[in-house]
Amino acid sequence: MPLGNLAQIVINSVIMGSIYVLIAIGLTMVYRVLRFANFSHAELVTFGAYSAYMVNVSLGLDIAFGLIAAFILTGLLGIATDVLVFRRLRQKGSGTVSMMIASIGIGLVLRQSIQEIWGPDIRWYDLSVESYSVLGASVTDIEIAIVAVSIALIVLLHMMFTHTKLGKAMRGVSDNPQLAMASGIDTEKILLKVWFLGAGLAGAGGVFMGADTRLIPILGWEMLLPAFAVVIMGGIGSFYGAIIAAYLLGFAENFGVLLLSDLGLSTGYRSAIAFIVLILVLILRPGGIMGRRENNAAGLRS
Repeated sequence: MPLGNLAQIVINSVIMGSIYVLIAIGLTMVYRVLRFANFSHAELVTFGAYSAYMVNVSLGLDIAFGLIAAFILTGLLGIATDVLVFRRLRQKGSGTVSMMIASIGIGLVLRQSIQEIWGPDIRWYDLSVESYSVLGASVTDIEIAIVAVSIALIVLLHMMFTHTKLGKAMRGVSDNPQLAMASGIDTEKILLKVWFLGAGLAGAGGVFMGADTRLIPILGWEMLLPAFAVVIMGGIGSFYGAIIAAYLLGFAENFGVLLLSDLGLSTGYRSAIAFIVLILVLILRPGGIMGRRENNAAGLRS
């Protein structure tokens, strides 16, 4: 393989992994605390992407302001879904299946609302893109920003989990909600903060995906299955496992697309690569990459 082609695949893999990691970490945070698969997470991704579009295109501001707005607005939407729906279900003692079905309903409402507001047509951000050559491969300033901001957010989350009272409270609530409540932690307030951060990260991931490709109402739905694959592959509830699995999946998909092309097969099978890798990982480690041990540093375990 020519060096330029190899470098391009590596760059594309890192970019895709950087997008997956934000979406998967947000999904992991909510799952670890509330113990259910939140399918409306897909629409949080889409909502974040269109929130940035509103700021960037409709208001004519820089995409950086769109990213900040997307994080905040999507975080608030996450809080709203919990206050209006999930908290009420918890108070009534609803089980995991009920919560999951409710999340599917919320996702459908959000998806149709997004399509009604912005329409079904493909949209793009108003970006001024500059390309650079690295070892014969092409990379844009937007792609560099995607990787840099993702890594910065990962570092900030690690610092929060390990060095702040909020992070320790989140760890306590995720490990043992009853004990955390008995220790004087307001679990409902912590849950709202988990929702804000988890949804905000999903919104940021949506902005990055929209900047790297395009905007459509099913943008988040396209990302949901790979995100679940990352969460399970890394070890359900594992912060660091999700990070490793996100980049692993990014590399597997991009090298897999190359293999499909060499075999004369359609690259439409790319989505199946995530599940092939997932199955292989689970055969070797049924609990996921980091699912069999407690991660004290992050306070999240499987």
